[in-house]
Amino acid sequence: MRLKRVVIALLFLLMFTGNIFCQTTFKNPILTGMNPDPSICRVGDDFYLVTSTFEYFPGLPIYHSKDLVHWKMIGYVLSRASNNPLTGAHSSGGQYAPAIRYHDSTFYVTCTNYGGQGSQGAFYVTAKNPTGPWSDPHWVNNWAVDPA
Repeated sequence: MRLKRVVIALLFLLMFTGNIFCQTTFKNPILTGMNPDPSICRVGDDFYLVTSTFEYFPGLPIYHSKDLVHWKMIGYVLSRASNNPLTGAHSSGGQYAPAIRYHDSTFYVTCTNYGGQGSQGAFYVTAKNPTGPWSDPHWVNNWAVDPA
């Protein structure tokens, strides 16, 4: 009888401590709204995420998190007409599949763009701070034309 009480007490203790030390679950999605094609990079203890915006302005929202669960929008990568190549964009046009990276104190976002005639291709923008300001696009292929 005493052994049975000890076993029950140990099982109770195990269940109680298991609930304390087990991973908690999180509500999905962790980033609500329209946020397709996410790309994440880590800089120290911080995480930065950028997503596609297609033909919408401002373009490429950027988010910050410390734990990959709680995200806060900190701005847009393409926030000015001069750095957002949407000339001629229509539905199914605009910016697709951005990627964010960090190297040597500089943030880089690369992206493909289809804006109709005159502003299609791949480009990258840079910033020292992820909240901006971000540079104007640097086109990286032969079929891209400066939209200006």
